Amino acid sequence: MKLNLLCTLIVTSLLSSGVNAQWSNLTSGTTAALQSVFFTDSLTGYIVGNGGVIYKTSNAGSSWAPQVSGTPNDLFEVHFPSPDTGYAVGYLGSIVKTVNGGATWNQVVSGTTNQFNAVFFNDVNTGWAVGGLGSSSIDMILKTTDGGLSWTAQTNAQYQQLSGVHFPSANIGYAVGNTGTILKTTDGVNWSPQTSGTVSLLRSVYFVNDTLGWTVGASGTIKKTTNGGSTWTTQTSGTFQTLFSVKFLDANNGYVAGGGGTILNTTDGGLTWTTQNSNATGNLYFLYFTDFNTGYVVGIDGVIRKTIVTTGVNEIRDDVFSFSPNPVQDILNINFNASLKPSTIRITDTAGRVVYSETGMFENKSIDLSSISSGIYFLEISTTEETERTQILIQH
Repeated sequence: MKLNLLCTLIVTSLLSSGVNAQWSNLTSGTTAALQSVFFTDSLTGYIVGNGGVIYKTSNAGSSWAPQVSGTPNDLFEVHFPSPDTGYAVGYLGSIVKTVNGGATWNQVVSGTTNQFNAVFFNDVNTGWAVGGLGSSSIDMILKTTDGGLSWTAQTNAQYQQLSGVHFPSANIGYAVGNTGTILKTTDGVNWSPQTSGTVSLLRSVYFVNDTLGWTVGASGTIKKTTNGGSTWTTQTSGTFQTLFSVKFLDANNGYVAGGGGTILNTTDGGLTWTTQNSNATGNLYFLYFTDFNTGYVVGIDGVIRKTIVTTGVNEIRDDVFSFSPNPVQDILNINFNASLKPSTIRITDTAGRVVYSETGMFENKSIDLSSISSGIYFLEISTTEETERTQILIQH
């Protein structure tokens, strides 16, 4: 059935005076510490944690059903590069994989008994798992290019345990860990150390593009780079709690979660951070946002919280530009109804990676998205005067 719905673009402007985030309690169904959360669309998500627990929701967190992970070991991060294929990693070199949306999880041979703390996949076959334990940390960056059938050790140039990894594009990636360690790769193979300017344990790293990113860690540490890690500047968090997770929705709007129920929000790229009420008092380990307004955080004792951010929303008139259909199966049609002016069309995934970009003078534009994986993406259209951004769903 063809979808002929014509959707009007909206601009979401997150102003410091206009953000009203309330974090409400969801029932996870477990008292185990929850270490990570990931959503493949606005309704379908997964949480993993201690004791090998995995839970799935199909209704945006209203209810969670347990899944059989096949391991008793703690799982520290889960990542789905496609709606059906996902990986979770954890204690004693544990890696489990699903290819059917969690109906079954199978153990993957990693070749190590050291701890994995984080995992990131660019697609269903290519991914990295990082971690370490003491002197064994030298080889605790493992890469697979065949969906986990085999793993190749990559040198950890700093010999330090790693806690977080993120790839904003196919070959450019960052990993962070003990004693202020930050590593960067530009080819997906070789890693070089960067000067972080701190000796604090760094727990999480996130980039919105290849050069703009943040890392957070112990004692309220927040570091930002605007040049791909050549330099890192300190930002004031206003807390001494350990910060476990950082996520940015764009260059300005970001969130941090940490110890003691800490949730911080910025609307100016981290120049200022505001404390939000998480309605939690224990450690919060991982953040995930399914769109600009809807976020989840998980933590100790089975805690899971959800926010739906209330912001100022300005609707763009149909006589400016519009797009259809949404969801889109293959071809996205954009109609520019206003006077012609130079514009940039950009589509990014929820990890901030650019999957399409084009600049020109457009009247009507059709974009073939058939080669892009199904999932939630952000459509951004920019001129010299303004930038419009909205969510689209690719559904093959």
